[in-house]
Amino acid sequence: MTSRWVVEVTTKRQVPVRWRAYSLAIKNENVDIPEQYRPLLRTTLGTLRVVEAVWAQYGDEPIGRLYTEIGTRFHLGDDKSLDAVADALEAAGLDRELVGAADDEKWDAEIRGSMADATKYVGEDVGVPILVLTDDAGRTAGTSGPIMSPSATGDEALAIWDAVTALVFAPCFFELKRTRNVGPQLGRD
Repeated sequence: MTSRWVVEVTTKRQVPVRWRAYSLAIKNENVDIPEQYRPLLRTTLGTLRVVEAVWAQYGDEPIGRLYTEIGTRFHLGDDKSLDAVADALEAAGLDRELVGAADDEKWDAEIRGSMADATKYVGEDVGVPILVLTDDAGRTAGTSGPIMSPSATGDEALAIWDAVTALVFAPCFFELKRTRNVGPQLGRD
């Protein structure tokens, strides 16, 4: 949902976006993960390998489109399979055979590099989503979050962007957090 907010705002504000990989499977590779979560972590790691293969072949241009197609299938269609990734590739105008990269560990180095780039700005003890922003003065700063549920739209989206941006660049800002009292809301009612 945060990615939908980013798309909403960056389209209206003409802010360039570079989508990068961050794997919770890699981040938690030395953590004892309950068996019920392991298949999903394997699939999401495979999905990020596919994204890296697409990036290596086509550059940044199709990544946002592909990310949207994957997210639609995973979160709205509740299909977190590699078949869904192949369908997303096709829907994004890419070769569905690129799904074969899901099993190729050579892409893990690229994912680790992307993760290292993000953690330079947010630290190691964070989760996703991660935003790394560069302001007009060339300063770069990042934050873990915000976590949106549902995604903000319209004027609300722009106001939140302005607030988050201000906080991210404020040297005194450390953290915002509140208890989750509802489950994920993948759409707006």
